[in-house]
Parts: sequence; C-alpha cells; structure tokens
Amino acid sequence: MANQRLKSLHKPPNCPQCNGTLVFPDGLNGEIVCTTCGLVKSRTTISQGFTEWTPKWHYNWDEEDSDTMREWLTTLRTISCRLNVPNFPYREEAARIIRLRNTVLFRSQRFGKNKAEAVAALIHLILKKYNEIRPLKEICNTLSLDERLVTKYEWTIRKMTNLQRTLSPRDYLRKYGSELTLDSELLQKADQLLVNLRREISGNPISLAAAALYFVCQSRKMNVSKDKIGQAFHISNRTVYSNERKISRLISAKGLRVGI
Repeated sequence: MANQRLKSLHKPPNCPQCNGTLVFPDGLNGEIVCTTCGLVKSRTTISQGFTEWTPKWHYNWDEEDSDTMREWLTTLRTISCRLNVPNFPYREEAARIIRLRNTVLFRSQRFGKNKAEAVAALIHLILKKYNEIRPLKEICNTLSLDERLVTKYEWTIRKMTNLQRTLSPRDYLRKYGSELTLDSELLQKADQLLVNLRREISGNPISLAAAALYFVCQSRKMNVSKDKIGQAFHISNRTVYSNERKISRLISAKGLRVGI
C-alpha cells in the first residue's frame, strides 16, 4: 500500500488539453511537455551558461490569443510532434507566420475545416525554405492526410504568405542560432541588428547572421568564441571575426543606435 502511494506521488500529471501524459525532459527544472499533443504546459528558466530556455516563443499561447489562434497552435504542436520536427526554427517559424498572417489564414473556410492539412502544408513549405528535404508524400502518410489536398493548400499558402525559398541573414540566424542558444532575447537582439543594418551592409547572408550574433555577444561581454559561432553556422572563425569587425566599424562610423 505504501509503495502504491509512493508511485502515485511520482506519477506525472495528465495534460489539461488531451489528458495525455506530461513529461519532464530535464527533470523538474525544464519544460513540461505532453507526449501526445505536444502542449508545453509550463517552463522555467534553466541556468546552463550560454544555452538557456525562456518562455518567449511564438508557438506558446498568449493570454490574449483567440480560440481560433489556440486551435491553430494546438494543431501545429500535434503535427510537429508526430513529424518529429524541431521546435526551432521550424515550428517557431510556422507559429510566427500563423501569427503574422492570421487574418488571411483564418479567413479561409477551407483551412478552418482542414487545419491539419493546412498546417502540414505550411510546415512542408518551411522545411523547403531551410533546404530540409522531407518528401510531402512521407509527411502525408505519417499524418494520414490526403496528399492532393495538402499539395493544393501548399500552393495557396505560398501565395497568401509570400513564403520564398531564398534565405535572408535573419532566416539563417533562426536556423543556426538555436544551435548555440535558445535565449530568445539574445536572438531577437541579433535579429533587430540585422534589420537595422539591412540597407547599410551586404554580403553572404550566413556570414552576416553569424557576425550579428557574435557582435551582440561581444557587446554583452558574453564568453562565446568566434570558433563556436563559426562551427554552428558552418563557416570559418576568420569569416565570423571579419564580418563582425565590418559591422562594428559601420556602427561606429555612422553613429548608429542598435539598442544592444
């Protein structure tokens, strides 16, 4: 009897969304995730040096989110988990687009009746954008969806959202930056820096993304080497350094305020 009580104390609680089992990937200090629908019930900040969890992500619900927004984000969580798609940058990018283009996406009655197909189409578009090869047929078979309908929705969503395959420095920041940190504030600062400099500087988008992140880290006196950033972005440390110096000189010469 005592053993049964002990087991019940250590048994994970159920998900409030689907009643599935909640798991704690990092003990009781990390995010609490449902194994069935992918709902992130809560998360706390973990001090792990440069890698740090924070709750500020587009795919998390907000108190002001509408029921429709919550339905779309729930569908996104479920499909992402079933496809084993990483939260960052793919699921996060999908959630960002849903929030950014919600007035267009939510207006479509077809999408409203077939959210799973619409979200699957969006995820496939994002995977292609980041040059991640995932056959649409395999995605549809995994999710038991009509491939013809998903293909049709993919064409429609591409047109509605202007989702292009050409990657910008900001796209590469989202793609490779997560290999170094999940600190959303740090990534947002680097992203804003790229926005501020977009008309002032040109060059290889991967190099610029890496340099922007390195510049923010240097400005905040964070102990992150150019070697580590170069490894994450698959470029040389010399390239990271030379582009960071270019950004630094440009900011100094023009007296730009970047708000780091």
